[in-house]
Amino acid sequence: MVAVEKPIRFFGLSDVGRRRDHNEDAYFLSETGRFAILADGMGGRHYGEVAANMTVDSIREQFDTFFPPSVDEIRRTDQSRCADMVTCLLDEWIRHANAMVWKKGRNDERYKEMGTTLVMVYALPSLAVVAYIGDSRAYLVHDGSLELVTHDHSFVNSQVASGAMTEAEAQESKQKNIITRAIGTGLHVKPEFRYPHIGPGDRLLLCSDGLTDMVPDEGIQEIFDRGLPAQETCQALVDAANEAGGKDNITVLIVEY
Repeated sequence: MVAVEKPIRFFGLSDVGRRRDHNEDAYFLSETGRFAILADGMGGRHYGEVAANMTVDSIREQFDTFFPPSVDEIRRTDQSRCADMVTCLLDEWIRHANAMVWKKGRNDERYKEMGTTLVMVYALPSLAVVAYIGDSRAYLVHDGSLELVTHDHSFVNSQVASGAMTEAEAQESKQKNIITRAIGTGLHVKPEFRYPHIGPGDRLLLCSDGLTDMVPDEGIQEIFDRGLPAQETCQALVDAANEAGGKDNITVLIVEY
């Protein structure tokens, strides 16, 4: 007997912030497709948003066109096998999006500096496939605790990992926004994957650095501790980032189990 799958709900909010006059973030939520995508564009006015939107649109179209219907059967009976299949698909589709963005930059001088980060999730009943490139993050809120799922592809993060810089020094570094891996900055890119186990009542948070540069993890934790509905939590996170200065675009997505 196959158990009935409980609904997984998606919520999202994007805000330009207080220092920018346009939004270079892009996102897409699919309730029926069980996936969410967030991209934070880089490269200046109009260029970052082109890279972000191209990436989100490309992956969404791959889902719509090529996602095998058989996966819906497998997800109910063998989540581990389903996660493996989804990983293979996402790896190919992310690399395809990267090639599109990179080629546009090569073929049009206006876009040669553009790129984008990416964080996305495919939600299974008790497991998530999280794919990411760059410094947009995913967190798991489990039993009241906020846990970082991803690891920034950034210069300061590599310095912390090697012991050359402390966490406190990394937070204050003027090089904290240097990204070491992004979509569109080279012909080839390697996404990373994480597979957090999810329990009833857990939430996944996907966000651009417009949130995490402004609000520390403790502040994000405090907002989740309020027990607000998911869409109100999105708004509270955006408000907190803006109240702290709103130096960048802010995008937050919540996946609610």
